[in-house]
Amino acid sequence: MADRIVVDASVALKWQFKDELEAEQAIQMLIDFINGKIELISPNLFAYEVVNAVNIAVIKKRISEKEGLDAINDILAIGVSLFDFAGLVERTFRLARIYSRSVYDCAYLALAEKEGCMIYTADKRLFNALKDRIKFIRWVGDYGKLM
Repeated sequence: MADRIVVDASVALKWQFKDELEAEQAIQMLIDFINGKIELISPNLFAYEVVNAVNIAVIKKRISEKEGLDAINDILAIGVSLFDFAGLVERTFRLARIYSRSVYDCAYLALAEKEGCMIYTADKRLFNALKDRIKFIRWVGDYGKLM
């Protein structure tokens, strides 16, 4: 069975925005997923965060509306296994209180904790705030180095 990895929206966006830092590692993660080496999972708010981030890219004129819709459809069609947030609410809330982070960030942490797996992020603020406090959080730029 493939190793499970929680992936947040910041990593998934690098699959489409290949000019970003650490896009190479994010794409390698995607290739490993496609080849069955890993399983990518996420709370179902992943879809909302992807759509929101792509919308911001369109607003900032980084991409066109059509490119935005294509990016959203491509990311969501990849097949990341989405877990119902309802099963994560209590632990998400507690983690948000403990670490003074957003509920959105902590939903990914709660899923990784529940499933006993690593979470990879490209959110520098999240990673820097928690890297010394949570053993299962990893920086996307380190993907492949620690596997």
